[in-house]
Amino acid sequence: MASSMTELWIKVVQMVILGLILGYFLYRRYKDKITGFTWFIWLFGLVILQGIFEIIIFILWYVFGILEYTTGNEVNASSVFEIHMIPSAIALFVLFLYLEFMRHEKPNTILLAISSTLLGSYLIVLILELVFKLELGVVDPEYRVSRVILNIFQAFVLGEAFYVYVKDTIKAEYKKLKRVSLIISIATGIGFGAAFLKIFERWTVDLGFWVYGAIPFSVTFGILALAFILNPFYVYLLPAKINKILIFNDSGLLLYSVSIGREQDTIAHQDILVTGTVTALKSLISETTGAQTDLRKVSFRDKKMIVVENADRNVATLIISDSDAWILQMAAQHFTESFCEQFQEAIREFNGNVAQFEKASDIVRQVFPFVPPEEIVHD
Repeated sequence: MASSMTELWIKVVQMVILGLILGYFLYRRYKDKITGFTWFIWLFGLVILQGIFEIIIFILWYVFGILEYTTGNEVNASSVFEIHMIPSAIALFVLFLYLEFMRHEKPNTILLAISSTLLGSYLIVLILELVFKLELGVVDPEYRVSRVILNIFQAFVLGEAFYVYVKDTIKAEYKKLKRVSLIISIATGIGFGAAFLKIFERWTVDLGFWVYGAIPFSVTFGILALAFILNPFYVYLLPAKINKILIFNDSGLLLYSVSIGREQDTIAHQDILVTGTVTALKSLISETTGAQTDLRKVSFRDKKMIVVENADRNVATLIISDSDAWILQMAAQHFTESFCEQFQEAIREFNGNVAQFEKASDIVRQVFPFVPPEEIVHD
């Protein structure tokens, strides 16, 4: 929480910068249909909301003398100050969910339980402290239970982010993926270090606003935002091996096929068989069970087939990978929509000429920019 006009103006500048970044994310989300940005629209939006609350509360206290009381000869801020951190706590939970969906189809049960418990405990304890008027003059901020829980939650989420991106840096197959992952791991590492120190702030030297607030978290969000501005499709990327991308119509006819990372002299002839089998499987499930939902995933031990249809359900993308992460399904959806938009007329009047779809490799390079062009092999 800002404690002087200088710190307030720093916060205002931060909010302006974050607002510009949020505007960019909104532009890319709705104009370029990068659905992965939805997570960061929520994340940065909640952080901005927290900043606005902080500015309003500071002005009420510093300028108008509201939200304060006198203890002896000292004037102290009310515990109501603490509510400005609620949006930040929710933003941390959004970041946690993004990290989980980047690696899995569903969040890890244990990690979700820990994260939910920390968030719920923080909100409940903060409400109790407000109800029972546990003012800052009675208990110092760093000793308040809600503050301690929030610090632990913050360190937990940023620690997971640091672990995920360090692991991504080590495991990533391509240089660009390694480089971007390394940059983000540095950013989240700075935030995690500051959050971890803040857990023990009551036993350490009072380093205050600059070390615990302004500098490390500004650097973390700054680098994170810059990484996604320069590499917007990184929101879809994960340390998973994508083997093949196939596009076929509702009759099971193959329109486009590429293999990623396969030698050119090992052309596969089973693509048409695969798409025909998937189409038949969809029909079988629909006819025998009456299910109206799409066939979304098929698992074969360490390999996953992700199937995504367009809005008209006349074209589908099949991605063969070693992951079924939800964020990869979003990438497949974006790829399918982009393909249908670019080749709308060719799909409607398809006459068996698949050569007209070869330019779809540009969409592959756009949605999966970490893959070097030489790794994208036409089948």
